[in-house]
Amino acid sequence: MFVLGLGLLFPAPSEAQLGPLGGYYLHALAGSESTPFSASGIIDVQRLRLMTRPTWGPARFDIAWETTLSLRSDDLALGRGFEGAEPAAPWLDLQGHLVDRRSVEWTHGLDRLNVSIQAGERGRITVGRQPVSWATTLYFTPADPFVPFDPTDPFREYRAGVDALRGVLFTGAFSEFDAVIRPAPAPSGGETWTALLRGQHLLAGWEVSAWGGMLHDEAAGAVAGTGSIGEWGLRGEGSLRSSGDGTVARAALGLDRRFDLVDRDFRAVVELQHDGFGASRAADLLDTALSLPAARGELAVLGQNALALNASWQVHPLASASLLSLVSLQDGSSLLSPGLTWSLADEVSLRLGAFAGIGPGAEPDRLRSEHGATPLVGFAALSAFF
Repeated sequence: MFVLGLGLLFPAPSEAQLGPLGGYYLHALAGSESTPFSASGIIDVQRLRLMTRPTWGPARFDIAWETTLSLRSDDLALGRGFEGAEPAAPWLDLQGHLVDRRSVEWTHGLDRLNVSIQAGERGRITVGRQPVSWATTLYFTPADPFVPFDPTDPFREYRAGVDALRGVLFTGAFSEFDAVIRPAPAPSGGETWTALLRGQHLLAGWEVSAWGGMLHDEAAGAVAGTGSIGEWGLRGEGSLRSSGDGTVARAALGLDRRFDLVDRDFRAVVELQHDGFGASRAADLLDTALSLPAARGELAVLGQNALALNASWQVHPLASASLLSLVSLQDGSSLLSPGLTWSLADEVSLRLGAFAGIGPGAEPDRLRSEHGATPLVGFAALSAFF
């Protein structure tokens, strides 16, 4: 209603443009072995996304609707990558279930519904459900206060929308200020407020940024930077968060580089993270999984210290292979995910992959390591853009 209400602020323009309709379709099949927490089984996921960007006078709209149908074996749990579209802590009621049964789930929702107004020559104001990312590192993004990246989701092509009011002021060719005000429902009931201001500037070839303000009703601040040293890309970000247990430090540092391997592109990425919200020992993993930061979707992994390694190689002009590994530096367990992607046609690809946990497994009442209880999961996914 708030987006439609903006029409009262502007006279009807003489012309309006609907804009082209685009979309995305995914069909994925996966199978999993049993664990102490779930049975073995299979899942069939189909996801459809429709997008358009109409204009109405000075207003620019961004609208995206997404629906996901999941057919699964009873009690099968495979993780967030196989779930329906869900915006980050949605404040607006723009999503829901069409079917919600034990083995059939059909969800739908508006993942984008926002309008942007140009404020002079250097400003822009956007209100509604929109993508907002202040991340600098690639896999662990502890200083992104909105929708941290989930490195274990193989199917998420679009960042989930955030319900917010956002204003951007461009102060130069390579500098800007970004302000965001965002309400969000609290997991325990009620709501929290976020009000942050971020500055970004290009300095001697390095992109540096900092933000501060109130995050979920508590003080928070962060700094980040990215640049290159020789042929290596360097990225880093860190934040300080006020919480009920005191000040919490979160930081990540990463390196990436492209190589030439047998006349094909080979890319390597390594990232290290320390997260004060994470578990310092295996006995605390379940408590961390039930913690407030986890309920908000802020944790990429549960451990306090983690390492991410990713390698990708273009083995053929139409195919690429990849290997992702997440390692817990607390207990030594790791999650391995090999993958192979083949381009079948323009905007159509087939991806084959797997997940496997390595490390001490789980008992019915506790986790002995972070990744050891992860079942062996194999999947095939066909995706098409139009």
